[in-house]
Amino acid sequence: MIMSVTERGYNVKQKLVEAVILSKRDYLLGIIKELVAIPSVTESASESVPGEWIKERLSTLPYFKENPQQIKWIETPLEGSPHALHSLIARVNSAKETKRTVLMVAHYDVVDIKIYGDDAPYAFNPEELAKIFFAEEEKDVLYGRGTMDMKCGVALEVDLLEEFAADRNLFDVNLVAAFVGDEENSSAGMRGVLPALAEMQTNGTDFLAALNTEPGEAGKSGEVGPMVFLGTLGKLMPSFYIRGRAAHVGNCYGGFSSALAVSRLISYAEGNPYLADPLHGKTEASWICLDMRVMKEGYSVTLPDRAYAYFNCFTTVNTPAIVMEQMKSIVSYSISQTSAQLVESHRNMVAAGYNGCDFVPSRPKVFTLNELTDLARKSYGPSFEEELESFAKNLPSGDMRERGIKIVDKIADMSGEDGPYAVCFFLPPWLPVRTDFTENARDKEVIASIREIEEFACGKYGVKIAEEEFFAGLCDLSYVGGKVSDEDLESYSSNVPGWKDIYSIPLTEMNGLGLPVVNIGPSGEYPHKKMEKLHLNYSLDILPELLRETIKTISKKVS
Repeated sequence: MIMSVTERGYNVKQKLVEAVILSKRDYLLGIIKELVAIPSVTESASESVPGEWIKERLSTLPYFKENPQQIKWIETPLEGSPHALHSLIARVNSAKETKRTVLMVAHYDVVDIKIYGDDAPYAFNPEELAKIFFAEEEKDVLYGRGTMDMKCGVALEVDLLEEFAADRNLFDVNLVAAFVGDEENSSAGMRGVLPALAEMQTNGTDFLAALNTEPGEAGKSGEVGPMVFLGTLGKLMPSFYIRGRAAHVGNCYGGFSSALAVSRLISYAEGNPYLADPLHGKTEASWICLDMRVMKEGYSVTLPDRAYAYFNCFTTVNTPAIVMEQMKSIVSYSISQTSAQLVESHRNMVAAGYNGCDFVPSRPKVFTLNELTDLARKSYGPSFEEELESFAKNLPSGDMRERGIKIVDKIADMSGEDGPYAVCFFLPPWLPVRTDFTENARDKEVIASIREIEEFACGKYGVKIAEEEFFAGLCDLSYVGGKVSDEDLESYSSNVPGWKDIYSIPLTEMNGLGLPVVNIGPSGEYPHKKMEKLHLNYSLDILPELLRETIKTISKKVS
């Protein structure tokens, strides 16, 4: 059959397009595999190596050779870790002189590989994993730790910088990319680059929006396929310290068990729908206890007088000030009910023939950490600040939460306050919520830009991108998009034990950004699991163009 000239031309054109796509796919795949091969597990010695790799790669480009100051290598304190953490900020300016800039963020750390078991030696080797999983014939996927979360997103952003550095007429805006570590733990990397981003802003950079390339499945668990997120979920860690009153078990009604009180608190708070934070008729999980412990060393027949518990708390609207009020309410109810239970128990035991000690019902108090600190400052005297600071700085390295609880315990001792009482405070991390899009003109313009991209993807590729209100998996966009009042900043920082000594956020810099945020990342399955895999067709053949078009559309639509 002889084809027409039109048909032959179409086929030739189509083959050229396919060749370009294939070439781009192979190029990106090479970058991803090199990044995946680096075992950048959070808080490991090699966590920052991908940043070094990116830095060296970009430094070979003519643009960065001529403008070496456009790469910033930033050392970030990694609280409680023996390893140093470094982050990278790279900037490419448009040929068209402008202050208008799009910020991209990505993290290069990955979660640990314990879940791989005996296959752990191959966790960073996609080819070997494909053999182990009998998946050699799956041509459209790539297995391995970090393939989707989020070495692919890092590769896409590196590629964009490379393209733009080679052709600075590609965009009418500047591009700034922040590559960071520790996202999987407490976002030390992102917190560490905030001052540098704020300095750019002070010096005239006009950030229009922040783009992240986290995989969609990490943002909406159980969903697979192309997704875009217009905001990001927040997180707080409501925490409680309970100081009871010690007593011998034979004289148990003369004391107040912190174990009983903390268990009652957990039973009331865990999964409580009244503590959830719904948005537009939908809600994430309510408070879930992540740890509780009686602070008692060794065996003794004495009632435990100290205990703690802390909870995961997702936020879609609630602020630290609101959550603190919830904390005071729930622990006040819990500890008063504990006291009431003891009254009832004593009465029933006496009726059953118990003739132990006289019983005086307790009236437990509730303090915020800020309030207890004020009491301790007045009670302990002039040396309070110096001694507490010394105590905090000399705590052995380790988990920030454990060190924070030790500081609360120390403040309680220094206060001289007799139990029973409860203390409400926050433990790290804090990820501010970003879901308020309606009052800001730029938010509306960015959302309009994204919906144009959704139409573009559907029209050109037949791909329907699911739009979600916020990224539910938590991400670093919280620190460039969060909008927090002075009241909330104070409510949080004044109630974090060891603030600035064991954990800190550059609050002024963070609050000065408050950017519109978007997450549009690759597709895959099973983030943080053994079968983690990247879907190559959408992620490498379609998404790169969508990201380029996103930047172009934002540059046109955002005023």
